Amino acid sequence: MNNTDWKILIYLREERSINKVAKRLFMTQPSLTYRLSQMEKEIGCPLFIRTNKGVHFTDAGMRLFSFAEKELQQYQDMKNYVTHEPNSISGVLRIGSSQSFAQSRMPEILKGFVDKYSDIEISLTTDTSDNLVKLVKKEDIHVAIVRGNQEWPDADILLEEAPLYLISADKIDFDTLPSRPSIRYRSDPSLDELRTRWWRQNFEDLPHFMLTVSDCLTCVEIVNHGLGHSLIPEDLLSKCTDNVDRQMIYDAQKKPILRPSHLIYKEAMLQSTPVKIFVDFVKKHFNKK
Repeated sequence: MNNTDWKILIYLREERSINKVAKRLFMTQPSLTYRLSQMEKEIGCPLFIRTNKGVHFTDAGMRLFSFAEKELQQYQDMKNYVTHEPNSISGVLRIGSSQSFAQSRMPEILKGFVDKYSDIEISLTTDTSDNLVKLVKKEDIHVAIVRGNQEWPDADILLEEAPLYLISADKIDFDTLPSRPSIRYRSDPSLDELRTRWWRQNFEDLPHFMLTVSDCLTCVEIVNHGLGHSLIPEDLLSKCTDNVDRQMIYDAQKKPILRPSHLIYKEAMLQSTPVKIFVDFVKKHFNKK
């Protein structure tokens, strides 16, 4: 097996589609299918499960996939070492980000990183923070930037703490707020708990109507178009139109309610050069030692 085989396995894990992987590698679909069957013949056991929903790995296939990542990265590290070109570091980097962070902060971070390390192939997954923790644990992604205080036993770097804001299509009036629609976006349980606790501290009645949407940007757009109110982190305020009213929210002790952002990863993943330089880049971006 060679480096092309390792790339096939890595891309197939991301795409779940033989057709998409073939296009990424400039191969024909029959030649890629043949190569997959040759891998199974060479290893001596089934590696792939083909269904109408795509290609999945068997347990043996997953073990080979883990090996493929290490082999490909070792090869890229060798090339970087031999050529002595630190800015041409290559490899695969799988990043996860909470939806709100991906909308507000991630584009700037990725732009700076790609400008410096353009040969690293990046895959970005957006999801709720609690799901991202699971993906890092299973090593489906290398690192993740999550919001809230998630339970994570390995490397955990606090990047920032952003205050939460109440935004409203109408001028914020706490006397009438419960009669206005409450717009929420799907997030991790820690944010749901925070929102519920803040509401109970300030209001006796439940919201008159609650609308839940799939992501934070849709939530902001609905408020922009004149419907209801919502709680969002400060860095999403730039997505609000000028007519949207906004107020920072406070806890019972009159302190701003903050939503932290953490960079999490497994310490062992730092053996991968792309992971290490990305972690170092993010730490420098947020002035963390």
